[in-house]
Amino acid sequence: MDLERVDIVVIGAGVIGLAIAERCAGAGRDLVVCEQHESFGRETSSRNSEVIHCGMYYAEELLKTTLCVRGNPMLYQLCAARGIPHRKTGKIVVATDPPEEEKLHQILAQGRLNGVPGLQLISAAEIITREPDARGRLGLYSPESGIVDSHRLMESLERSAAGKGATISYGSEVTSIHREASRYTVEVRQADGDVMALSAGMVINSAGLHADRVAQMVGIDVEGAGYSIRPCKGEYFRIADRHRGRIRGLVYPTPSPVHLGAHVVVALDGRLKIGPDSRYVEDRRDYAVDAMRQREFFEKAGRFLPWLSYDDLSPDMSGIRPKLYRTGEPFRDFVIREERDRGFPGFINLVGMESPGLTSCLAIAEKVESLL
Repeated sequence: MDLERVDIVVIGAGVIGLAIAERCAGAGRDLVVCEQHESFGRETSSRNSEVIHCGMYYAEELLKTTLCVRGNPMLYQLCAARGIPHRKTGKIVVATDPPEEEKLHQILAQGRLNGVPGLQLISAAEIITREPDARGRLGLYSPESGIVDSHRLMESLERSAAGKGATISYGSEVTSIHREASRYTVEVRQADGDVMALSAGMVINSAGLHADRVAQMVGIDVEGAGYSIRPCKGEYFRIADRHRGRIRGLVYPTPSPVHLGAHVVVALDGRLKIGPDSRYVEDRRDYAVDAMRQREFFEKAGRFLPWLSYDDLSPDMSGIRPKLYRTGEPFRDFVIREERDRGFPGFINLVGMESPGLTSCLAIAEKVESLL
């Protein structure tokens, strides 16, 4: 088996892996991205709401906050400069009862502490002014939230990384990683069954749903390190096309402790969906949508979309989040860590990269480059 020497191997070509490749390629570095699928973003990066978040939900010291708040304007600027379809729609989080109203006050205070610009509470009448077909007792308005075409974003990052000299290798599944002297040997099974080996000074694990398995390959005790992925499935239901454009921006319920709630997903063409929900699963590749959950989605959405009828909904798609905690377990932040103290210098793990990973992708890449 031939051994090819490179400087950096990035494992995973989701939006974060591609952003890292673009950021770290060039400057005399020989960088290879290994992706098991035949194209980029086939898992978490393409199975989400494509929302650009503002960073108001989490504590100010967390990476999920700092990287989102920094990544939000970076992403808008990149999209504008490269003509990537996007829109700053704004977002309203609605409260439908007194406990939810209190929660909105808490989120507002946290968002302001996080440095999120423009946040304001709006009355029931103001909700109707901004979104005539949405309802709530109180709303929290975020002007910096929006939507982006994630496929076109990844396409741009891929093209830019390749232009800087990065090699993007699709159909290339990493099967083992060994540390030898000061380098890592990364064995890769290609689509035709052949196995190649890369000798790299640095390895960046951006494998998304499979990041725990990749970390285990190098010799890390993932359970002891707290790196075990708890796959959490989210399903979406499509709203009938006769309602296209009826909701202009993002409308969210008040969040639960586990996720931000099944919200109105607005596509760039005006089509609407409701989702995602949140359900822990074992199978990381099962993207079937359970049509029997239509009633549940209808009842959730009906709290703030009173015009919605049951027959307006039909199954659409699903995604799986690489969470690091289950319901009832302590909240977990992103893991972005160089593993020198575990005996693996030059090995950088990115684990638990769920929302707001899309919004934060450029800021995450910036942070990873600082660790190289």
